[in-house]
Amino acid sequence: MDWKDIAGAVGKFAPMLGSLLGGPAVAVKSGVVSSALGTDAKPLSVSKAIAENPDAALKLAQIESDHRLKWQELAVDQAKAELALVAQQSGDINKTMQTEAASEHWPTYAWRPAIGFSVALAVVLSVLTVFGSYAAAIAFGRPEGLAQLPGVLAAVAGIIGVVSPILGIASWFRGKAQADQAMPTNNKG
Repeated sequence: MDWKDIAGAVGKFAPMLGSLLGGPAVAVKSGVVSSALGTDAKPLSVSKAIAENPDAALKLAQIESDHRLKWQELAVDQAKAELALVAQQSGDINKTMQTEAASEHWPTYAWRPAIGFSVALAVVLSVLTVFGSYAAAIAFGRPEGLAQLPGVLAAVAGIIGVVSPILGIASWFRGKAQADQAMPTNNKG
């Protein structure tokens, strides 16, 4: 059990405190909570105190009231840190893509466009196949052809279901290779 597991129980009585228990300053907040409830700073002890002590709700509400401003600042700081992380990750992705685009090896600079065009072409062809089958069945007056439509749709979904994870796995390994500066550049293509 960790602090995220008891955040809901704490949140019933002190919503802001409960929402912050899983954040980066959990040591500070957990110490405040455990000392107010008279337990050690372990999630299981705090959870038991909340369940067994009828005054726990009042104590948690008082803690939240006493520290509301400080915890609001912590929540803002936590949101800023998360935004900074997202911005850094986006910058890292952009840097990787720029490095790939500037590469001298065609597999390195061409893999993203090739995969993108391949997936787009597969989706377009799949959609055209489905609508073409439907239109042919109607045009030739063969409603029994429509009976195969669910099978065609399942095949299209299967193709997309197989291609997407493979694309994701390939991209993940590709990204790791691009991020590893120790790897020789001729192995990245």
